[in-house]
Order: sequence, then structure tokens, then C-alpha cells
Amino acid sequence: MKSQSQQQPAKISPLQLAQQTLQRLRAAGNGRVAAQSSVYFKAHEQLVFFGVATPELRRIERELYLQVRGQWVVQDALAFCELLIVDKRQEAKTVGLLLLARYHKTFERELPLRFEDWLRQDHCNNWALTDALGTFVIALYLRRFPEALPQIADWTEADNLWLRRAAAVSLVPLARKGEQLADAYAIAERLFKYPEDLIHKATGWLLREAGKADQPRLKKFLLRHGARIPRTSLRYAIERFPEAERKQLLAQTR
Repeated sequence: MKSQSQQQPAKISPLQLAQQTLQRLRAAGNGRVAAQSSVYFKAHEQLVFFGVATPELRRIERELYLQVRGQWVVQDALAFCELLIVDKRQEAKTVGLLLLARYHKTFERELPLRFEDWLRQDHCNNWALTDALGTFVIALYLRRFPEALPQIADWTEADNLWLRRAAAVSLVPLARKGEQLADAYAIAERLFKYPEDLIHKATGWLLREAGKADQPRLKKFLLRHGARIPRTSLRYAIERFPEAERKQLLAQTR
């Protein structure tokens, strides 16, 4: 029989770690950092910050993860993220997403329903959180379940702005490495019709990253669609072309 000192430590529950997360973030918060963070968003956006700088935020998340590494499975990480994603503070949501992403190798097929719910309920109701969910979590999910791409692509037809942006940014890490390029271009094309600047920027970002893997293919795509492409998207997409070629593409796509 094991002695008290030899026994495994009691498993930390998702609720306990979520409570500890909020305590750690509150203690690390800084009003000056919170004010600086607000500068990156529109005046009408109602964001709430603890005021924790990104390096410190990642250090806190890493230390929290180390407490449960080897104890938790993906269901625990998902429960933890669910508790924090509904918090009003930006950093709490981000820690939840970062820790969930650590369990990507055991993600389950039905997860897009959760992702969609978070976006529809405005738990990720700004570009930073939508991009964190898309690039940290959904992109890794799609590497595990590429057959789910049509489900994510269907978000391009949603009324919800964040679902549409997520459809684009979730493909960014894949497109950058030359993966799923046909899907990346199809999603970009489906987003051309929308008026929002945040969609134009996300579309251009996706196209630019696709171009890193195959620039001639990007050029052909841009010339084929021409004036249909929002100018903001186009300018983002051609950032890595030589200056003379950028000017030529801007003229040829009017």
C-alpha cells in the first residue's frame, strides 16, 4: 500500500484550474497594458482586459498546463475552455483556447459544433479572439480531420461576421505550408461578396499566405477574378510581390 507521500496528486478539475486562471490573470493585470491593448480595436468595440502582456499571458498558460499535463484528456481541456470562453475578459478566453490547442492530437470529430456555437453566441466577438480560435485551434483540428473542411467552408454563407472570418483565418496556417490550397482559394472567392473590412482583410491574409507556397498560382487567381476582389483584400494578397509587379496587378485587376 502506497504511503501518503507516494500517492498521485489529486486531479485538478477544469473548474479549479479556471478559477486559478482568473486569479493569476487578475494578479498579473496592469491598467497601462489594458489601455494599450484597447488601441488595436475600434472605439465601438466593448472589450474588457485584465491588462496582461502577451509574453506573461503565455507564461501563465504554460504553467497552468504543466499542472495538468499527464492528468487531463481532451474532454477536460474542452471543459476548461468552455468555462473561460464565456468570461468577459479577453485574456481569460485566450488562455482557454491556448490550453485547448495543446490537446489537438486527440481532438474529436464533432468539435466544429462547439466552435460554431462559441462564434454564434459572440464569445469570440472580435478579430483577435476569432483569429486565435481559427489559427490556434481550428487549423489544428482541420489537420486531424481534413474531411471537415466543407463544414468550415459553409461558414462563408453565415450572417455572423465572426463565423465568416473564422472560415478564412482557420485556413491560414495550412495555406502557408501549401496545404489545402484549393479549399483556401475557394473560401476566399466565396468571401469576395461581403462588404465588411474585417472580411476583406482576412481574405487578403489568406491569399497572401497561399501565395507563399505557390506565388504563380496566386497571380493567376488574382488576374482571373480581377475587379471582383475587394481592393483591401488585393493589397494584402500582393504584399510579397516585387513592387513593379504589385503596381501591375493593381492596374490589371481594376
